[in-house]
Amino acid sequence: MPRPLPLAASLLIALAPGTAGAADRLDELNAEVGRLRAQVIAVEGMVRLRDEQLGVLLREMREMSQDVKALRAPAPLPMAGPFLSGPPLSSDTAGVAKVAVFAPRVEIDSSRRHDSVTLKLRRIEADSVTTASETEIGRDVTFADVALDRSGALYVLEWSTSEGHTYNLLLKDGASGQIAASVAVKPLQAQGRFLFVGYRLE
Repeated sequence: MPRPLPLAASLLIALAPGTAGAADRLDELNAEVGRLRAQVIAVEGMVRLRDEQLGVLLREMREMSQDVKALRAPAPLPMAGPFLSGPPLSSDTAGVAKVAVFAPRVEIDSSRRHDSVTLKLRRIEADSVTTASETEIGRDVTFADVALDRSGALYVLEWSTSEGHTYNLLLKDGASGQIAASVAVKPLQAQGRFLFVGYRLE
């Protein structure tokens, strides 16, 4: 079976001098090229339209993902309101903040040497108590910022230290610098807690 002539050879034959119908064939070829160009333009338009639709779809998916994340986030439990409306009384080992504390900070009110103080923050919920953070006030340091994991939650900040020194341990509001609660550390009173509702500033 003879092989078909290449397109270029066919075109040369069609356009050769004296070939019958050369002008008609040239018109047909030009028409075919025009149709091919129109198809290419149409395909390019479809590709652009598909890319635009894909971009819109991706944006909608990202927005939906953010909405789902917000819906899955745990809703604040109503613990802070009842606490602030009727906080318990403070005691020798438990300092109770009667107002909300912003960017809480624990300070050692002593100019003398002191032992390290270990701080463990727990978030109180209706059905559980969760450890939120742990930190330490070193021997040569006088304060530590308390890292909250949720604004508007009720917290208990447990503290412990070695026996042997007497000083006041202060829970301060980082926004105002005011003392929200305090306890007295004594040789036979080396652990206790603060109770407060905390808010982050950042």
